[in-house]
Formats: sequence, C-alpha cells, structure tokens
Amino acid sequence: MNKSKLLNYSFVIFLAALSFFSCSKKSDNPVGPTTPTAELKLTFGTQQITFTQGIGGYAIQENLTYAQFTKAEAGDTLLFFLVTSGKQTGNQAWNPNQDTGVLLLQYGNSGTIIYSPAQGSTNLTAYGNVGGAITGTFTGSLEDNNQSQVNISGNFSVQRSADINTIGKSISFDFLDLIQKSE
Repeated sequence: MNKSKLLNYSFVIFLAALSFFSCSKKSDNPVGPTTPTAELKLTFGTQQITFTQGIGGYAIQENLTYAQFTKAEAGDTLLFFLVTSGKQTGNQAWNPNQDTGVLLLQYGNSGTIIYSPAQGSTNLTAYGNVGGAITGTFTGSLEDNNQSQVNISGNFSVQRSADINTIGKSISFDFLDLIQKSE
C-alpha cells in the first residue's frame, strides 16, 4: 500500500476525530445527546488491545469508508486506521492501488513505528446510516519500518459520522514529514 497516501488520509481523519472529541458540550448545543458506541478489539501478534475511542464515516470524493481508533497504552499513543472502498457491506482484500487496508501508528516511549498493510482483508458486516453503526472484522499482516511482519486480526464497531466531502491531502504531508524527521 502506498504508505504516504494512507498516512495522508489518516492524519486528516485524526484531525477530524480530534475536533470531534474536543467539541464542547454546551447546553445550547442543538444536537441531542447520543451515546456513541466505538470499540476495536485488536489482536496484534500475541497482544490483545481494546480501543474504546473511535470515529468512522464516508469520504465522498475518494469513495472511501474509514474508521479510526485511538488509545494510550504503556506510555505510547496508538492510532489505528481502517479504510475500505465504497460504502457497503462485504469482504474486501486490502489493495495498495486503491489505498485500502489498515495502518497502525505507535509513538511515544517506544519511538515512532508505522505498521502498514502487507496483506489481508476487511469484512464490513453492517453499514448503517449516519448515526448508525459501521461494524466488521479484519485479518492480515502488517509490516513495520524494518519490513518485519506481524499478524493482526480483530473486530470493530463505530458510530458513523456525517459524510465528509474529502479526506484531503495537503495538510497531511506536513504530518508525514514530521513523523519521518522524528525517526
């Protein structure tokens, strides 16, 4: 998979998620109270990791569905990204030419490690309307900066946010440069 392109998408999704989680909860907010459900149960090699903060949605121009999860773990921050083509249920092989698959970014006490997709597939089992759930499973292997592979699998559920026009590309190049300089 084109690592820089997926990182570009991932950074913009990260910014969207950051703004989503940092919105104030004013009493005059016209949005009714909701209970967003987000969970990712990830098996990474032999390690079991559960994420409970996530966001998902659909990017119209790229025709991509995305889910992003974040977690603080043992002095590191973990960012998990999942991208599939279209907005429908079904099984999809990870495809570097279509920038689909999963990516895990780990940074903090362990340094910066980017795990990009080597091979695998994602199966979307539910694709709800905005406010509904996007759920699925995935299995495959990721490759780190040194081309070492690790097996991953998991299941996820995330509340679908409003569709966005584009994931965008320009801001994320700065983020990619920052990651590469920190290595």
